[in-house]
Amino acid sequence: MRNRVTTILTILALSIPIFAQKVTFMPQWTPQSQFAGYYVALEKGFYTEEGLDVEIKHLSVNSTETATDYLLRDEVQITGMQLIQAMIARSNNTPLVNIFQLTQRTGLMCVSHTPIFAPSDLTNMKVGRWKAGYSDICEIINTQIDSKINWVPFINGINLFIYKAVDATLCYSYSEYIQLLQALGRIDQKNVIRYYDFGYTIPEDGLYVTEQYYSRNKQTIDKFVRATKRGWDYTRENIDEALEITKSYTDAANIITNDNFQRLMLEEYLRLQVNPRTNKPDYSPIDEHEFNKMIDDIFESGHIVKKINYKDVIK
Repeated sequence: MRNRVTTILTILALSIPIFAQKVTFMPQWTPQSQFAGYYVALEKGFYTEEGLDVEIKHLSVNSTETATDYLLRDEVQITGMQLIQAMIARSNNTPLVNIFQLTQRTGLMCVSHTPIFAPSDLTNMKVGRWKAGYSDICEIINTQIDSKINWVPFINGINLFIYKAVDATLCYSYSEYIQLLQALGRIDQKNVIRYYDFGYTIPEDGLYVTEQYYSRNKQTIDKFVRATKRGWDYTRENIDEALEITKSYTDAANIITNDNFQRLMLEEYLRLQVNPRTNKPDYSPIDEHEFNKMIDDIFESGHIVKKINYKDVIK
């Protein structure tokens, strides 16, 4: 009996990392199925199996700070962010490094009360956009086509559009667009534009660390990325379970939502992870040629004052 107990204890000891590396990760928003793969990787033990002690920390709904603020104070080590925002921050001397590219295309859209067929149709309209950013692509396009838009900032939500305080509103295909569909029941597709359809193919969400953290913790980063990929791959094959896990996070944070919204969000977010060149969710980094074109566009729009070298930030 004693030998059996000793064997069990030995197996348990070998299966638990003695010196687990502490890593705090912060997504760019409050709990929702957009981040399901990270929750799955944590709850299924994928991070633990890599010898990591991972904590997922979220911003609050009313936070005036960004995940980058926490990153620069070293209160978190890894954060989620959109590529274009990260490159603008990098140009402004924020030492960000891309370690993982999750989504492969943009989900940015615009919905109007009247028919629109191209970004230029928004000229002279009052258009809602996020106060905290996420509309950089639109501003770059407006510079290129010299379109005059009357921007109306909002923190989050769809009320400005529903109550017709704006003529149109920016939204994401996996978030506000679903909320609009649920609220309105139907949206005429003549009143919708998707920026991807107009050649704006910049991928969006990825993972970022500081240059200093990258140089000192390469092995830890590799482990985190490897476990994260497992989390998203598992999510893709087990959507119901992933949604149940996500629900435990939204409930704990008292997020007002509904199951159908979270399911539609996750399904659309997984679609955006599929690389249009390979038709697979391969988590490919942005191509260097596409990256340089993006930087040229941002530079010419005046959003950055200096260009960025691909190999300095895409790892």
